[in-house]
Amino acid sequence: MNELSTVQAEELLRLPPSVPNNLALFSSNTLFGQPGIYPQGPPMQPASNPPFTEEQCAAVLIEFFGQSPASPASPASPASSHQLEISLRLFSEADLIQRVPDPAVRAAMLLLGGGPAEPLLQAFLQGKAAVERLGIGPVIGEGRVIGTEVGQEDPLRRVLNQRYESEHPAAIAPSLAHALCHHGATASNAEEATLHGVLAATHTWLLASRPSLANTPTELFRRQASLTLTLLNARSPGSWLASIRCQDGPGTIPGGNPGLQCADLWSIPFTSTPPEECDLNIPLAVQQTLVLLTSGKTDSVPGLYSEQLGLWLTHNLGQGQFFGAVPRALAGMALGLHDRGPASAASTTEE
Repeated sequence: MNELSTVQAEELLRLPPSVPNNLALFSSNTLFGQPGIYPQGPPMQPASNPPFTEEQCAAVLIEFFGQSPASPASPASPASSHQLEISLRLFSEADLIQRVPDPAVRAAMLLLGGGPAEPLLQAFLQGKAAVERLGIGPVIGEGRVIGTEVGQEDPLRRVLNQRYESEHPAAIAPSLAHALCHHGATASNAEEATLHGVLAATHTWLLASRPSLANTPTELFRRQASLTLTLLNARSPGSWLASIRCQDGPGTIPGGNPGLQCADLWSIPFTSTPPEECDLNIPLAVQQTLVLLTSGKTDSVPGLYSEQLGLWLTHNLGQGQFFGAVPRALAGMALGLHDRGPASAASTTEE
């Protein structure tokens, strides 16, 4: 297991972002018109194995929640056996099976439990999210991971892109964190940046909890890792903190595609829809998730997706149980972002 102290993690994160030591973990070739962040990396391919069965998905939950965490000292560790009990019960619950019939999507949903996206999971379970039903199918906008199904008339149903039907549930879970409380066509750029940050923070927590997830570089894992790298590298020079909005960052993809270089997620033009045409209200579950990515000792989250929220993110993110120095450093180590410095020599043993 990896053992990393808070002091080591902070020391490591104060170093400037560097080129990852394995570009095969990130997006490379142009996909649906979108270029990859490291074009020099090998071509991406979606998972080609048969889709996960009910039994395999139950085994994924047992492996994630039931085994010893990556670091017993890490606040990013999965919840105890109690979380496993809850997840397995929900996985077999008739109501959830009816709402989410595909086992991989259902397991991906439950992997949000006990982590920073727990409020989003609870909103879905309680029928308070923007999405009530999930499936698999062709999506409107073929590059979307989760979206509205082609020909679908149910406004409360979303589907996983059928291109990714064979992906590991942990590759799907971050996109669910983005999708469950998303305003769809009325989302502003501030909302897109914020929810892509929630996606990346969820992936960060998954990797910190189970670094071995980085060893399956399928197309979807690589797409998720590319957003995660952008979030982890969005930090001021000399600071160990990171945030969705960090305007003085030195660049989030060192050595990568210069056309995609940016200071932070907030700077990425996700949509051109004017704010006045958007629903700017931040759902309660999103506000609760953002608080979980802080020390918890913060002012109230702003109620609107706005520049005020951007300032709040700058001042408050980067600490706490799920997005503090240790989980970010562990996730970065899993992705090969920190192959240098004294903290990179943290002891490593196999279970």
